Amino acid sequence: MNKDILKIGRVVEVSGSKVIGALEATVEDLYRTYKSRRYTVGQVGSIVKIEAGDKLVFGVVTALRMTETQLDSDNTVPHETTPDAKWLEIELFGEALRTGLNEGDFDFQRGVATYPLPGQSIFVASITELSRIYHRPNEQCIRVGTLSQASSLPVYLLTNDLLGKHFAVLGTTGSGKSCSVTVLLRSILDNAPNGHVILLDPHNEYYRAFPTDAEVIDPTMLNLPHWLLNFDESVELYVGRTEHAATSQTNILKEAMLKARREFDVTDTQSEHITVDTPVPYKMNMLIQLIIDEKSRETKSKQEPYSKIENKLRILQQDKRFSFLIRPDADVSDNLKDILAQYLRIPVSGKPLSIIDLSGVPSDVVDVVVSVLCRMIFDFSVWSPRPVQVPVVLVCEEAHRYAPRRDDAAFQPTKRALSRIAKEGRKYGVGLGLISQRPSELSESILSQCNTLIALRMSNDQDQNFVQKALPDSVRSLVNVLPSLRTQEALVVGEGSVVPVRLRFNDLPEENRPQSADVPFAERWSDEIDDATYVDKVVKRWRWQERPPLMETTTRESVEISAASDPPT
Repeated sequence: MNKDILKIGRVVEVSGSKVIGALEATVEDLYRTYKSRRYTVGQVGSIVKIEAGDKLVFGVVTALRMTETQLDSDNTVPHETTPDAKWLEIELFGEALRTGLNEGDFDFQRGVATYPLPGQSIFVASITELSRIYHRPNEQCIRVGTLSQASSLPVYLLTNDLLGKHFAVLGTTGSGKSCSVTVLLRSILDNAPNGHVILLDPHNEYYRAFPTDAEVIDPTMLNLPHWLLNFDESVELYVGRTEHAATSQTNILKEAMLKARREFDVTDTQSEHITVDTPVPYKMNMLIQLIIDEKSRETKSKQEPYSKIENKLRILQQDKRFSFLIRPDADVSDNLKDILAQYLRIPVSGKPLSIIDLSGVPSDVVDVVVSVLCRMIFDFSVWSPRPVQVPVVLVCEEAHRYAPRRDDAAFQPTKRALSRIAKEGRKYGVGLGLISQRPSELSESILSQCNTLIALRMSNDQDQNFVQKALPDSVRSLVNVLPSLRTQEALVVGEGSVVPVRLRFNDLPEENRPQSADVPFAERWSDEIDDATYVDKVVKRWRWQERPPLMETTTRESVEISAASDPPT
């Protein structure tokens, strides 16, 4: 049974899953000592227990306050308060049935069916009870960190529920978001070396976190030929959203694309089965020639839409930034199988993770790239046999860029592709992970499909309110602790965790941390750059659209060496 030393108060009010408790007058310090271990008393985020016969009800402290006499509207004193009363607000999250006389002899389950009564005692949960609540589950799980209030207790997340029902990692810049994502992915891949994970990396920060487990695909290796675009994506790229003559140009493009696809010789597909969206190659010059031929049949007054598309296609052909997308006719071949195998890691060959480095992709085409990747992943899974043999997880860093809340700020094909994965991916074995530092700018409908939320430090009121709406009613008040979370500390709520938990993610070795550290201004400004050609080298790279070499270290010498090297020609 419990020792009186762990008793800290009594229940005053019960309202659904919320309990108001009064701290005992003897509670004047922050700690209680029990069995040579110190326990925090009434701290926000700490776990408490309420005994109700053979039932134990557990909750998390969400607020503390000390009041003088507080009167309600009819001038009565609520809860017989005293001038120095101390109040606890507790959110209930689970209950247990005793199976023996020892502290840890109980069977815990999520949710509450038996509610405590006013007057029942409130105890600090002991380390034995916490270890029983947060014990390693009997199903597949990963260890990602330790309990914030008990650093000796590991925290596990349920792998299948985390990945299959989607998850989101949300937190402001500097909260440890990138390191937390790395810990999650490394823990998953350590337990599933034959996984299939695709990570969209817009800032090229994860390459050093997975030196041996990942296939890094940068813009020089990006293999997404123009013929992989479906009709909607092609219209966005070839015509544009703001084009006044979009309707006529769209019809012209549709007819020409269909003919160009059917002109290509594909051995295993009959021409009549090919549609404008079928992923069958076509040559760009063939598409242009078909548009020119149709233009020649029109009167001069009706040729303008044809000329606009023709000019746009020729400009894209000549733009070096689009060389990974607009392929020369000589390079066009039916290599869809090779493209899918590369991105989806089939076979895995010791590298279950594909990191798609988007940092060098032109900003006006990066949305097209993401759209094609998302749609390709989903379509592959839709046409795969059942039961699913190759589950795939797509992790989308800076997700608010591709699935913004406002429709007018979105590249619609990308948002539709992510929305389809969020809503239907579970049926076809496609998991989604959204990473964002501005959750208030994320699409609410897409975020609502993420059944596990991992919230790190968040100080912006709009972001906090948005996350609060996405949380279950029983734990919404926990959002109040987000601004006070330490770096690497997070609140985990949802299907991936047996119960809501405040945890600290595991530390990463220095060499496996993402390249996302802040620039040390004071250190960089302590010395002058001696290289007179520094600016010249940068200008050359700028004009050639060549990225600087990646640095493995952050020393001053490595910066100067990288800056002094000539751009490739």
